[in-house]
Amino acid sequence: MNVLLVLTLFVAAAAAQISGCGKQSIVPVLPYIVGGTEAVKGSWPWQANLRAESKWNPTGYYQFCGGTLINNQWILTAGHCWFGTKERDLPEKYRIGLGFHHADGDGDEDVGELHIVSKLFMHEGYNDNTLANDIALLKLASPVTFNDHISPACLPSAPVQSACTTDSIITGWGDTEDPNNVPDYLQQVQVPYIPTETCNQRTWYNGEVFDEMFCAGYADGGVDTCQGDSGGPLVCKEADGNYYVHGITSWGYGCADPRNPGVYTRTAYFRAWIDNIINNN
Repeated sequence: MNVLLVLTLFVAAAAAQISGCGKQSIVPVLPYIVGGTEAVKGSWPWQANLRAESKWNPTGYYQFCGGTLINNQWILTAGHCWFGTKERDLPEKYRIGLGFHHADGDGDEDVGELHIVSKLFMHEGYNDNTLANDIALLKLASPVTFNDHISPACLPSAPVQSACTTDSIITGWGDTEDPNNVPDYLQQVQVPYIPTETCNQRTWYNGEVFDEMFCAGYADGGVDTCQGDSGGPLVCKEADGNYYVHGITSWGYGCADPRNPGVYTRTAYFRAWIDNIINNN
């Protein structure tokens, strides 16, 4: 499997839906990331930039995955981005960038912030072979102050089929598969939801898409997430006018290939798990 390196009753406490989530102070420009366009700086304020220590990068860190800010101290991301990571390495070797438009942060010092990771919670059922339960939560060492460039996305309570069948937006700094277009700036693209029965056809993913996953993209390919986008958000604007993070960029075969769309972790499937981790930590 070619992993995209590179996505009840709720307890009424810290994980409850926060007021003002899923709103943008800076309006995006959406044309119809492989096949995508550069985002308006600051228009996806929940986009997190996950960075690891680097001896070669002038900033000291390199971007390796994405994530989503879901409240003032927690980041939602993919488990496979952190598989094998040792807890003791978190404060020293990793940083979470918020408010950044450039992949390496160069030129974003006026609005971007780097935060220390204090705790990592990977789903106990994560399977590195099948990418089942591909979800993780990161707790920042200190709370974030929201502003025009940094604010959280909302968490969904409804399954993606009933709330996110159109106008899904994926964002990230991943590979565009174009050697002349290295994505230094945050990319965005719109993709439609694909029914799981379609995605699991023999000539597509042949049953490899599980209940906690869903597909989004085009049968003919051409638009997709790719290496480096993993863990980033798939968001949808719902009837209340707010954006909800319905998917976590997870895996796929190739990038933007026909009948091999992006596969996303279904956030709503894990809502109780998310609430439990946040409320107890």
